[in-house]
Amino acid sequence: MTAVIPPPFSGRELSNPPTDGISNLRFSNHSDLLLVSSWDKTVRLYDASANALRGEFLHGGAVLDCCFHDDSSGFSASGDNTVRRLVFNHGKEDILGRHDAPVRCIEYSYAAGQVITGSWDKTLKCWDPRGASGQERTLVGTYPQPERVYSLSLVGNRLVVATAGRHVNVYDLRNMSLPEQRRESSLKYQTRCVRCYPNGTGYALSSVEGRVAMEFFDPSEASQAKKYAFKCHRKSEAGRDIVYPVNAIAFHPVYGTFATGGCDGFVNVWDGNNKKRLYQYSKYPSSVAALSFSRDGRLLAVASSYTYEEGDKPHEPDAIFVRSVNEIEVKPKPKAYPNPPA
Repeated sequence: MTAVIPPPFSGRELSNPPTDGISNLRFSNHSDLLLVSSWDKTVRLYDASANALRGEFLHGGAVLDCCFHDDSSGFSASGDNTVRRLVFNHGKEDILGRHDAPVRCIEYSYAAGQVITGSWDKTLKCWDPRGASGQERTLVGTYPQPERVYSLSLVGNRLVVATAGRHVNVYDLRNMSLPEQRRESSLKYQTRCVRCYPNGTGYALSSVEGRVAMEFFDPSEASQAKKYAFKCHRKSEAGRDIVYPVNAIAFHPVYGTFATGGCDGFVNVWDGNNKKRLYQYSKYPSSVAALSFSRDGRLLAVASSYTYEEGDKPHEPDAIFVRSVNEIEVKPKPKAYPNPPA
């Protein structure tokens, strides 16, 4: 008799998932609420612990990103060129402003009290959501970028902007007139995701060619000597390397280790300081499109969603998994030092 092998544990699958590609998901900084944006033109609010859909907002186009303001409201970046504020308790929304092309990324800065958006119109815009509804009252500034904006990340007053053409601009939110630093990605291929280190010293950047670069803000020679890049999300088949885009990076809020998600369906956890892989989760049904750790690092949300890297083909339904995180998966392991001489 053959033993039945249970399927690998991917985490609890949330009910009522989006019906098209998942563009991003984010945990709240205050609770286990999870905000999810999708190409099905919706933003959904879930209580991840209770596996309950708490709200849904329909947009005029695909929603390419979303973020929380607090547990009662959030913001979205839409393919219909709009930036929207969503009020969860009342199910209401209003338009904060517009770009001239789809809005790809959105962040809320607690330090500046502003919403920051990046668009395929090659601009970055800052908005004050406390202003009355209407672009002329909420727009703080527009900042031209060298190319279409693909990814944004914030830490404190620092903002990192990654664009097409492998450009990376670093800003101080207190003086947005010019970038503090203008850089080029150290990876040879298109940038997929940028995420700042929680300690504020630098950022991780991933590409479509199965690599992640670890970068540092400090321009000194000593700091720049610490930067490096590594290969990931690839496999060997019949003597050749198959390479997958690295779509997502998420830092653990307690340990500073980080997870990457790729089009190979895997989530890997890395110790960047010691240059080691700590853990690999069981393969997900489709590409890993987005990742987010909860505020205390106990939960990891995974968007399993085909990203059309191989064109239009039959694929698994889009799904959101929420898994409990064990310390052994994310805690850096102490370095082993040789015994001192007697």
